[in-house]
Amino acid sequence: MRFLILNVLLIAVLAGCGSGRRETAAAEFLRAEESVVGEKLGQEAVLKGVARFQEFFKDVTPESVRRLAPELYAPEIWFNDTLKTLKGRNQVEAYFLKTAEHVDFVRAKVMDSAISGRNCYVRWVMDVQFKGAQEPIRTVGMTLLRFNREGQVVLHQDFWDSSAGFYEHLPLIGGVLRWIKSKI
Repeated sequence: MRFLILNVLLIAVLAGCGSGRRETAAAEFLRAEESVVGEKLGQEAVLKGVARFQEFFKDVTPESVRRLAPELYAPEIWFNDTLKTLKGRNQVEAYFLKTAEHVDFVRAKVMDSAISGRNCYVRWVMDVQFKGAQEPIRTVGMTLLRFNREGQVVLHQDFWDSSAGFYEHLPLIGGVLRWIKSKI
């Protein structure tokens, strides 16, 4: 028990040792949401954008990323998947290419979508099988999308439980997170 408490304290101390103050993810998103307005497209154009999103995420591979990222994402995309915030299609493409190196597969199925003004909300179920893992990890989430005039995504903000979908599966940290959740 003492070992576990010491690990939790060590993680808390290390987490607080960042260089300088970093903007919170919520503040960064709210600023992006205000500045990346997007276009108000017709329903047909938005549904085509959702179809491109679904095609991109139905089976993420290096080949599909290279082929589909330029169709889906605008060069000036603002992207956050709760793990990482990226600016620009080149960063997003590099991120997915790196992700594809560490997984056997990433597959998402779009369950439904809704349009509200310039916003499109896509609800999905995603399965990720990390290399060497026994089983895939299943997560449920939602993505806020905004499109440019050409129907490419200029704002992509995911909403999902990254602790249950990712961090709880990491050695040491995962055990600590599961223990903390059991105490809440």
